[in-house]
Amino acid sequence: MITLRNYDISDPDRLGNLADNEHVSRFLTNSFPCPYTKTDAERWVGRGAKYPNSLLKVIQYEGYPVGSICLHPQSGWKQHVAEMGFWLGEPYWGLGIAPEALTAVTESALSELGYKKVFGEVLGPNEASMRVLEKCGYRLEGVLEYEVLKSGQYFDVYKFARCRR
Repeated sequence: MITLRNYDISDPDRLGNLADNEHVSRFLTNSFPCPYTKTDAERWVGRGAKYPNSLLKVIQYEGYPVGSICLHPQSGWKQHVAEMGFWLGEPYWGLGIAPEALTAVTESALSELGYKKVFGEVLGPNEASMRVLEKCGYRLEGVLEYEVLKSGQYFDVYKFARCRR
């Protein structure tokens, strides 16, 4: 059982330690640095976690913060669409935490928040995140070849989405 909550002042130490792991950051955007320092965590909790119009939550498991999940609204002619992103500390992989968090935020986005579509983009080697998205009812919409250059390597991006019908 998980809880989703807002960030608070106590999160930088715990989440910073979990985030400072190359296995966690290797498939995330470059805005998620590696190494991940306490200063990075404090900056995120102080400013980044308050990104305008976004839903950003700490994933808490058995009373401890173990990761994060976010929903970023798109704008203009895509204002009915939001992008989903999530990460967990490595010790918490494979426990069903990510699907539970993703399901909760997706259901809220499509019903309470009124989005028509929620999508997530995954780098090709990240099969675990692809399985999480599929388990939560997301469909593969397409593959963007050589879309991302990260750490000197090109990656295909797999785009998954779930729509409110």
